[in-house]
Amino acid sequence: MLRSMTMFAKKVGSGPDWSMELELKSVNSRYCDVHIRAPREFSALEDKIRRYLKEKFSRGRIDLFIQYESFEETPVAFEPKIGLAKGYVQAVDRLAQALGIMPELKMGELLQLLKDAIVARQEQPDSELLWQRLFPLLEELTDSALEMAYKEGKATEQDIRKRVEHIEELGAAISKRAQESVAEQQKKLKERIISSLEELPFDQERIVQEAAILADRLDINEELVRLESHISQFYKYLEIDQQIGRKLDFLLQEIFREVNTIASKSSDSAISHLVVEIKSEIEKIREQLQNIV
Repeated sequence: MLRSMTMFAKKVGSGPDWSMELELKSVNSRYCDVHIRAPREFSALEDKIRRYLKEKFSRGRIDLFIQYESFEETPVAFEPKIGLAKGYVQAVDRLAQALGIMPELKMGELLQLLKDAIVARQEQPDSELLWQRLFPLLEELTDSALEMAYKEGKATEQDIRKRVEHIEELGAAISKRAQESVAEQQKKLKERIISSLEELPFDQERIVQEAAILADRLDINEELVRLESHISQFYKYLEIDQQIGRKLDFLLQEIFREVNTIASKSSDSAISHLVVEIKSEIEKIREQLQNIV
């Protein structure tokens, strides 16, 4: 089953004192390119989140947005700047000595005068606790995204199958027309030779040889056999439950190559029109495959 790289999913979760919203978007890309936009609290978890997403998705540009709000009181730690306070007290002592007075500096006065002597620092959030809140939502989010990806892939596969079937029909039409075209070309060759010789004697064997050479030059049977083989392989790949986007794209290039050779060998206008139609279908399939994993 084909899987699309186009995905979207959204999940919301909450607890007694927190809420979280996750949103995932993905578009086609040659590689798995993960971008995370999250609050500062999740910085320590970004590598872990990225690894998880790369296990789930092998290709595509994936954007994950995290919104988080906590109603818990954040613990605050107070830290003294001892060096700063010591330096201040020593400076006061030197000033008192210079003026010949006794310094009278109490702790309350010191803290009033030197407000930077004690600073408040919020403690870092508990990464493990954040992960416990995030992970169940992240699992649900990726499951929903994959469900959408497979749904899109199924619709794409149905469209691709119809186009490949059409290419198969056009190939059969080319095969039928090629036989008629060679016979017509041989007949015209014979008529031209006879007309040019008119009353002069002509070599019947030479005419047969020229006709055989023409038939060999116009023969596209080998290309048609390979075209049929590539189409058969294309159907087999569609049945494989794994990442086949690149394989299908390569096989499509081979189909295009055979069709190009057919066009260059044949001078028949009907075959040329059929080739143009096949190339149009190939281009539409190629556009679809750009979005397949």
